[in-house]
Amino acid sequence: MTKHAFLEGMGMGIIAGAAIGMAVAAKGMQSPDMRRMAKKAARRMDHMKDDLADTLGF
Repeated sequence: MTKHAFLEGMGMGIIAGAAIGMAVAAKGMQSPDMRRMAKKAARRMDHMKDDLADTLGF
């Protein structure tokens, strides 16, 4: 396993975990604060994914 594959897998795992967490917490998503927090978390994960891809040269 190369270092790039490991880091790519770690990034994908974090993104998948965040998506599953948001899906499980969907019942509590009725309040505007929870929706705002979920959007911020998704935006941060997207930025992290892009930064990781840029760093690794994908």
